[in-house]
Amino acid sequence: MANSERFAVLILQGTADYDSIGAFDREVARIIRAMTDFDVLMLDLNDHDNLNPRLKKMLDDYPNRIVAVFSFSGFGIELVDANKTNIWQKLGLPMLTFLLDHPGYILARHKTATPAVMRIYPNRDFLGFHRDYIRAPYRTSFCAWGAMSFGRQPYPREPKPGETPLIILPKSGANPAELEAKWKLLPDIMQRVIRDAVDYYWGETPRSGPVNTSVLAAADAAGLELRNDLPLFSFFAAELDFYIRRRKTDLMLRALLPLPVKIYGKGLEYIDCANARAQVLPPIQFDELINLIFKGFAVISMNPNIDHECHDRPYIALGSGALPISDINPWWAENFPDLLPYSYDFRDRSIVGAVELALADPVKAASVAWQASQRQCRTRTFEHTVTDMLALAAMHSYFTFRFKTPNGAYIKYAE
Repeated sequence: MANSERFAVLILQGTADYDSIGAFDREVARIIRAMTDFDVLMLDLNDHDNLNPRLKKMLDDYPNRIVAVFSFSGFGIELVDANKTNIWQKLGLPMLTFLLDHPGYILARHKTATPAVMRIYPNRDFLGFHRDYIRAPYRTSFCAWGAMSFGRQPYPREPKPGETPLIILPKSGANPAELEAKWKLLPDIMQRVIRDAVDYYWGETPRSGPVNTSVLAAADAAGLELRNDLPLFSFFAAELDFYIRRRKTDLMLRALLPLPVKIYGKGLEYIDCANARAQVLPPIQFDELINLIFKGFAVISMNPNIDHECHDRPYIALGSGALPISDINPWWAENFPDLLPYSYDFRDRSIVGAVELALADPVKAASVAWQASQRQCRTRTFEHTVTDMLALAAMHSYFTFRFKTPNGAYIKYAE
C-alpha cells in the first residue's frame, strides 16, 4: 500500500531489442529511489489487459502526488482516453520522453500534439534537427548522458602477462547491400538523391556527424527543395542515416575478424567468418552485456551519426573502468584527448590500429582507461542525468500546469 504522504514518479516501460530500454528504465528507477524520497512506479505498456486498471490504481494510491512521467524512445506519449484526449494532458501530469534515435525514423514521436509531453534529446545533433526542420510546438530540450555504473563500483583493470584481455564489441550487423537492393524499387529521382547523398557523405564530410547536409546537397543538385518538405526530408535522412550506420558497421566487423575480439550480435551471417580469430557470437540481453563490460578490459563502440555526444556504450565502459574504444567525432576529441590513441575514424585512423595498440601494451591502456573513468565519474555520471531529468520535469510541470501570473490567473494554451 502506498504511503499517503509520499510522492511518486511513474516510468513507462516498452519493448526494445535485447531489453536495452528496460535496463535504462531500471537504472533511472534505482537512482531516483537512491537520491530522492519519491516512490517509483513502473507501468508495462505491453500488458494491455492490466494497463488501465494498474494506471487507475496508481492514480488512486497517489492522488495528485505523481510528480512526473518518464519514458524512453517515445513510449506512452500517444496514450489517449475513449474521447481521444491525451491521457497526460487530461490528468495534468508532466510527461517527459527521452528520444534516442534520429527524428527521421519515427517522425510522429517528435511531433507530439499536446503541451503535456516534453521531448528530451541525448545529443545536440538530434535537437538541432528538431529545431531547424521539425519545429513542432511545445517543449523540447537537450539532456546529456553520463557514466553509467548500475549501482556498482568502477575498478582499474590489471591485465596479466600472457593473457589475452577480454575485448567486447556488441554490434548487430546489417548488410548494406540489402538496402541498396530496396532502393532500386524507388522512383529514379529518389534513387539519384539517395546515391548522391551517400557519395557526398562519404567523400565530402568527416564521416562522423549528421547526414542532413549530405541529403540537402544531393536534393539541391536534383532540383528538390527539402527544407520545407519535412516528410520527404525525413525519409531521405532516415534512409541515409541507416545506410551509413550499416556501412560503418560492415567495415568495423570485417576489419576486426583477425583480432581477438568477442562480437555479440545478429545479422552477421552474410560476412565470411572462416579463419577469423574474432569470435562471432549470438546477441545477448542488455543486463548480460553490462555484466560482461564490468568484467571486460575494453568495449568497442560506434557512435550514431552525431558530432556532439557519444553512444551509450562508452558511458558504460567509463562507469565500469574499462577502456572505451570509440570512433572519433569533434565531441569525443575535445572531451577525451587521452583516449584518442585508442580511438578510430572512418577515414585515416583504423580500428585495427586502435585495438592493436591496446593489446600491445594493455597495462598502459588500462591506466589510461582508469584515469578517464575517474575523471568522468567526478564530472558527469548518469546520476547527474537523472537529476537533470527531474529538474526538467519540475520546470515542465510548473510552467505547463501550475504556473500562475502575478494576478493568480492560470496560463491557458490554445488547443
